[in-house]
Amino acid sequence: MGGKVSCWRWRRNPLRRRSDAVEAWVVLVTAVAMAVGMPLVGALSAVTVESGLLHQRQDRHRTSAVLTEDARNSGPGTYARSWAVVRWTASGDSARTAGARVAPGSRAGATTVIWTDGQERLVGAPLTPGQAVARSALVGVLAASGVALLLLAGRRAVRMRLDRHRAAQWERAWALTGPLWSEKRA
Repeated sequence: MGGKVSCWRWRRNPLRRRSDAVEAWVVLVTAVAMAVGMPLVGALSAVTVESGLLHQRQDRHRTSAVLTEDARNSGPGTYARSWAVVRWTASGDSARTAGARVAPGSRAGATTVIWTDGQERLVGAPLTPGQAVARSALVGVLAASGVALLLLAGRRAVRMRLDRHRAAQWERAWALTGPLWSEKRA
């Protein structure tokens, strides 16, 4: 019984309206677009993010730096990091300084690890391979979900417009038929 009920818009039927056929096509196109678009957009987004993160890992370099001051405490917490000014030697033996996150309680003169980019600017540590995979997967899922929401919103908008059109048709038909019924009852 479920097959007959769900496919009624596709069968030839004197009660089927043109808007019913349009709605059936919209449902079909939406389903196909979701089946193809969601995996495609999700995979492309994930690959793009993963490629960018791989480039980031290749561009960033681990460097040793020396604290020029004692670390300032940033507050309580197990994972709290403190700020301090650090100095490192860039390519060409030029000395650079910048503020960096360091281990709490670090003292001036202590050595710490920092990360620099291709222009010898101080940057954050690159994501680990596991973090990169997780982030790219998350972006892929969010992109696929965005496609699904966009397609479903479009389908709903079309259906609402079709429903308004059908209601207007009913009103016009009732305006012609209603007075005839009233006359026959009197």
